[in-house]
Amino acid sequence: MPGPAIRRGLLLSVPIGVLLLLELGLELDSGGGIATGALLAGFVAMDGPALARSAWQAAVAPLIGLGAALGALTANSAPLAVASLAIVGVIAGYCSAVSLRFAIAGLNVALSLLITQGLPISAADAPEALLFGTLGGLAQATFSLIVYAAGERAADSPEDRWSTSKAVAALRANLTPRSQSFQHGLRLGLALGAAVAAYWLIGIEEHGFWIPLTVLFVLRPDYDTTFDRLVLRAVGTVAGLVIATAVSEWLAGDGIAIAIALTISAGFAYGMLPVQYALFTTAVTSFAVLLADTLGDPALLDAEERGAATAIGIAITLVIFLLWPSPAGVDSGWGRFVSWTHRLRLR
Repeated sequence: MPGPAIRRGLLLSVPIGVLLLLELGLELDSGGGIATGALLAGFVAMDGPALARSAWQAAVAPLIGLGAALGALTANSAPLAVASLAIVGVIAGYCSAVSLRFAIAGLNVALSLLITQGLPISAADAPEALLFGTLGGLAQATFSLIVYAAGERAADSPEDRWSTSKAVAALRANLTPRSQSFQHGLRLGLALGAAVAAYWLIGIEEHGFWIPLTVLFVLRPDYDTTFDRLVLRAVGTVAGLVIATAVSEWLAGDGIAIAIALTISAGFAYGMLPVQYALFTTAVTSFAVLLADTLGDPALLDAEERGAATAIGIAITLVIFLLWPSPAGVDSGWGRFVSWTHRLRLR
C-alpha cells in the first residue's frame, strides 16, 4: 500500500513548503532556489532513520551548492556546459560502486548542476547559487534533526552505516573497464554530455535542460531498469506536463497558492519514488513546470517544447544503451532491447 510512503513523502516536503512560502510569498530574490536545494537533499538517504538522514543531507548540502555554482559558471558556454556535466556525470555514475545512497547523492549533485545550467543566470550569480543550494540542503538536514528530536529514534541498519574505508575499497575495486559501475559512470557522462550538446545545437537553451534531466532520471546501470524507465518516464512526463500546465493556468501567478502546489508535488515525488516510477515522474515534472512558471516561464506556451526535449532525452538514452556493450561483454545492446520489447508484449 502506498499510504506509508506518501505520508513519509509529505513529511520530507515540510521544509520545502516552509521555504517556498517564504521565498514566493515574500517574493525573495532566491525565487525558489533554496527550496530546490532542499528538494534535492531530501532524496539523499530518504530510506534511512532521521539521524542518519540528517548526517547524509548535511554532508551533501555543500556539494549541491557547489553543483549549482558550477552550473552558473558554465551556463552560457556550450563547451563548458557539455564538459562540466559530462565530468560530473561520470563521477555520479561511478558512485554506484559504493552504495545506493552514495549513488543517489551523486545524482542529486549532478541534478543541481544541470538545473542551474538551464536557468537564465550568469557567472556573476555563482556565489548566490552556492549559497542557495547549500542553505536548502542544510534546511532539510535541520528538519531531519527536528524529527529525530521529536521522537524518531530508530538506528540505521549496520549494513547501511557509512564506512570511509569500505567506500574507498569499493571505488578502488571497481576502477576497471569491466566493472558495471565504471561502465555506468562513463555511459552516464557520455549521455549527459550528448544531451547538453543536443540542446545547444538545436537552439533550445531555454528549455534544453529537460533533455539531460530525462537522461539523468532514466539511465541506470542495468538494461532492464533503464528500458522500463524509458516507458514510465514518457508516460509520467506527459501526465505531469498536462497537470502542471492546467494548475499553473488556474493559479494565475498566485505565489502562496503555487508554493502549496509545489509542496504537494514534492511530497508525492518523495512518496511515489519507491512505489511507482511513472507517478514519481508525474509529480517531479509538475514541480519543475510550476517552479519554472514562477520564474516567468509560461507553462501553457512552453509545454510542447518541454515535451519535445523529453522525447530527445529518451532517444539519447535509448541510443546509448543500444550501442554500448553490456558489462558482461556477451550480449549486445540491441539484443537486450529485443528481449525487453518481447517481455513487454508478454505482460
